[in-house]
Amino acid sequence: MNFADRLLEASRAKRSIVVAGIDPQLDASDAPGIPPGYTLTSFCCAVIEACAPIAVAIKPQFAFFEARGFDGMRALRDVIRYGRHRGLLVIGDAKRGDIGSTSAAYAEAILGDGDFGCDAATVNPYLGSDAMAPFVMRVTAGRGVFVLVKTSNPSSGEFQDLDVSGRAVWQRVARRVHGWGSDYIGENGLSPVGAVVGATYPEHARRARELMPNATILVPGYGTQGGSDSDAVAAARVDGTGVIVSSSRSVMYAYKNLRGRSVGAAASEVAQSMRASLNNALAKRQQ
Repeated sequence: MNFADRLLEASRAKRSIVVAGIDPQLDASDAPGIPPGYTLTSFCCAVIEACAPIAVAIKPQFAFFEARGFDGMRALRDVIRYGRHRGLLVIGDAKRGDIGSTSAAYAEAILGDGDFGCDAATVNPYLGSDAMAPFVMRVTAGRGVFVLVKTSNPSSGEFQDLDVSGRAVWQRVARRVHGWGSDYIGENGLSPVGAVVGATYPEHARRARELMPNATILVPGYGTQGGSDSDAVAAARVDGTGVIVSSSRSVMYAYKNLRGRSVGAAASEVAQSMRASLNNALAKRQQ
């Protein structure tokens, strides 16, 4: 089944566009790390269990697992398996992209059927179409791709906003995303070749929708990074579809702000509030 249709089906069933980012921060003086009494795996799975009735997908950030070596990679495998066990789509946030056989190997690792195979992956387009091809080819097997178009970080405009013959670089990438996905549009008019567009740039998001009318847009930058509810749904289609919104630290570490709540109870409360707020923002856009 087309990935975009699978995603929309989950969204309608749960009345949700929430994606739970699984970003277990490294242990440091300025980062929360793993809570006392939890292992890396049990912490991540507690958050997944809590969010399963609310979120349409989880989005494990590969870097936070890779940085922990063999133990981290075993945990990543277990997190992917547990997410699927709970009926969630899994978006591997790996931001891969390389040339030739290397890119093909990345696609096999993240969108194949191995230990780290996910339903979709984030990819970096800046090596060009040949780097994207192995990932895009996977959509015929029901996988999805989210191409970095306009990212949420403050310095994203350093390169992404550069003018190239009257059009910003990110807009040129958006047009290519539309082209890559145009042959794979699903029953609901959405393509499994989607884009990443940050909530911190709502004006860009609205323009991104014009350039990519069929793309599912994954929106980071909500919550901790400053994106509001209305910012997060700026790229939604007229019928309210076509966007999913990710929150990571706000959900995973909600227990730090909700005193007396367990990791799971706090994550569930924040995820439910996020779903309600985003649905309200979508409803306002449709009025």
